[in-house]
Amino acid sequence: MLSYLPSAHEMAGVAGMAAAALLFLVLGGASTPRRTLPEVRFVAGWGVVCLVLTGWGVLTPWSLRWPAGGLGIVGLAWLARGGWRERLRGWQGLGRMLLLTLPLWLLMLSVWPSQIDTWLNLLPNAAYLFDHDHLPTAALPASYSFLPVAPYNTQFANYLGSLATGSFAEGGMSLFNVALLCAAALLVARALAATERAPPWWACAVGMLLIGPLNPGFVPRFHLSPYGETPLAVTGLFAVWLAAEMLGDLSRDIAWPKSLVPLALVLVAMVNTKQSGAGLLVPVGVSMLVLARADPAVATWRAVRATAAALGPSVVLYLLWRAFALDSGFAQGELKPLPFTEWNVLLLPQIIAALLVAMFRKATFFLCIVVLLGLTVSVMRRRPWSAEGRLLAMISSVIVLFNGFLLFTYVAHFPAQWALGAHSYFRYNTQVSLLLMLGFVVALRPWLSHWFAAHEQVARKGAVAAVATALLLPVAGAPLLRFDRDAPQPELRRLGNAAAAFLQPGDRLALLLPQDTDDSVGSYLRGVLLFTEPRRLGLDFRVETEVTPATLGTVAAAGYRLALVTCAPPGFADAPAGDAALLRDTPSGWHTVQSWNRPEDVAQRSFAGMLARGPLCAGPRPR
Repeated sequence: MLSYLPSAHEMAGVAGMAAAALLFLVLGGASTPRRTLPEVRFVAGWGVVCLVLTGWGVLTPWSLRWPAGGLGIVGLAWLARGGWRERLRGWQGLGRMLLLTLPLWLLMLSVWPSQIDTWLNLLPNAAYLFDHDHLPTAALPASYSFLPVAPYNTQFANYLGSLATGSFAEGGMSLFNVALLCAAALLVARALAATERAPPWWACAVGMLLIGPLNPGFVPRFHLSPYGETPLAVTGLFAVWLAAEMLGDLSRDIAWPKSLVPLALVLVAMVNTKQSGAGLLVPVGVSMLVLARADPAVATWRAVRATAAALGPSVVLYLLWRAFALDSGFAQGELKPLPFTEWNVLLLPQIIAALLVAMFRKATFFLCIVVLLGLTVSVMRRRPWSAEGRLLAMISSVIVLFNGFLLFTYVAHFPAQWALGAHSYFRYNTQVSLLLMLGFVVALRPWLSHWFAAHEQVARKGAVAAVATALLLPVAGAPLLRFDRDAPQPELRRLGNAAAAFLQPGDRLALLLPQDTDDSVGSYLRGVLLFTEPRRLGLDFRVETEVTPATLGTVAAAGYRLALVTCAPPGFADAPAGDAALLRDTPSGWHTVQSWNRPEDVAQRSFAGMLARGPLCAGPRPR
């Protein structure tokens, strides 16, 4: 466990993200009606920040620090108003959740950036905001991102956290995802306890278990990394919860439901989390309209007006960002759909077959969806327009429509090879996994409440066990939760940090990475050098995957006088064979500046994710 202790720099990042989270809570409180749940205010406040920073960054040429500072002033002014203690009284549930998740937070304080997409675009985009205080365009300083104009909502949270301390928080987006999961757990706990007051300790514990280890869609390397799966899953959960509340108010002839503004802000946070955010937004909107039309107690025109008001800000934000992305000047600034003539329409039967195979491989998750759909039908038959029935109908409808959107993307977006392999189908479905767990809570709670009421002793022991499990499980599961320390990530991070001591900002560095054909190790090392302390800004990289003595002549001819080789072949300048080395081109030839021994057992280890073994002389994957 000592290896998980955070450094002073990492603790500064934690403090900055805590300040950003507090700002979200305050802004959410200032922009939503009284008695709005604090976890809803947290996500809604994030939506306020996304709306303001995106609008400012797209429509003005001025620094993003101005609106960021303005939001901070607004937050302080709201807290300074009279009666703030009364407004904070509803935060008791947040305190309980924070105490129950304290072991998890202590474990995650030193989290490192991990996973290849993090290094290719998520972290470079976050660093660009902090370094330049602008959204990137081709006319501004160069971006190291593979997708420089992918949506920035999660990066805005990291931006505010980094501004709060004045240093870039490379682990900030992971910490933000943990905070979002805690907010989701609190909402699930309220549903479990059927109360708007602070849920009891046992409900908070069970809520945390349901969004994590008991969730068949929970994958730590998706949900605890900077990936967009957690933000979409959480905003989807809150959007459906608020949409069901809004439909309930409409059925009682309330023209402007109190959940409308929070819902609009949650949808703003959702739509620009990643490019597929619209694929979750549309199912939410369609489901609201369909259920409103089917409910005899809801006036159709009133439902259309309220739904349009809820969706309006997110649609405007989406269109604003689309215009910015198209006008940014980048040839490949974002993922783009296939031309219509290249759509995989003729491959549709094979694509559907591939999706069925993917479902079979993750049978537990998809069987749970089938069971939930069956429970929804049962509840709607017995209590068709009850609060439980309406919420279950929203959940099931969004899950089904979202999978329809995924099928469309395989036809219209993915190249044929990826479509026929059902690329990341399960990972995308994890975006509705929290809806799945909420659905089970809503459907089974009446039966469970009756059963536990008849078995009070079992209920008391179960409550204690739930709390103990929630506290102890992060410690027991530390190796799974801290996937960022899986081999060879510690070795690569140490290598990058050590090499940085010999580099200056703006240096031209050749990365010599044998067999790194997918740029997995290359992206990791570039990210370590550029975005982790000690940062070396403005480095110019050249990557070579065929590493021979002649390679040094090639990079020297291109103007690179420094080369970092991760696995030196025999006779490679004067670098020790099999070791990593930093080489410098001198008048007498290439010479070793510093070398680092390769770990003796590296060839026996299993490597994390997509990281190639060749660059570390590790040979083929061990059986």
